[in-house]
Amino acid sequence: MNTRAIILAAFLSSLVLVLSGGCAKGKEIPKDIGLGTWVNEKMSIQKEVDTADGWKQYLRLSDTSPLYEGTGKITSKWTDSEGNIWMKVLSSGKAPGDSKFEIFAVLMKYSKSGTVRESVSLSPNSDEELRNPIYPSRIDQQDSTYLILYHVEK
Repeated sequence: MNTRAIILAAFLSSLVLVLSGGCAKGKEIPKDIGLGTWVNEKMSIQKEVDTADGWKQYLRLSDTSPLYEGTGKITSKWTDSEGNIWMKVLSSGKAPGDSKFEIFAVLMKYSKSGTVRESVSLSPNSDEELRNPIYPSRIDQQDSTYLILYHVEK
């Protein structure tokens, strides 16, 4: 996998997970949804640790130094008719020691149980898209930025 693909996968699921409550249809989104450790040995980024302060992603499950780290801003969130929680997140991240941040517009879906997270992302191509990000319209498993992670800790 090339470096660009790894970077795209790394920022797919990045976010700050402090939620401010409220959603569609009067259902309350848990304030701690997404916090903790997420893993999938089949992905290019095998582990992500999300805290209220941001996220860190690791290339391998056993790694102790992050490959990428960053924060994100939830721009919208809602619950679908099946109870899954959806979010649009504008994320910013970088490799430790790098000075340049990369920005991604991420669409995330948390399973009703809160144990599975899927995401896809788009990278802004202009200053206008940075000011008014374009988010993916759906989660497509065939998308090159698709990521699925499983929650292992609350």
